[in-house]
Amino acid sequence: MLRPYEIVAPLTVYEVLHTMPRRNRRQVDEFLYRLTRQPSLTGDFESPADDGRTHRVKIFGNWLVSHWPDHAAREVRISAIESIE
Repeated sequence: MLRPYEIVAPLTVYEVLHTMPRRNRRQVDEFLYRLTRQPSLTGDFESPADDGRTHRVKIFGNWLVSHWPDHAAREVRISAIESIE
């Protein structure tokens, strides 16, 4: 069995995650866990980023989670968690 992918994110992502309402935070936590097992999960839409990659964006209530898989490193990069209020 292949080892799961690692979640990699800047400190700002973790700071935002801990300010989210509990319900949304739980949904995001479950999604991040699923990404470690299924890194190619699609989001609700895709968005081009400044780094030239296409980031997948998943919506949880009033929150967006932007991510992209780095298959070579076996990592899922979380680029941002943002409020859309």
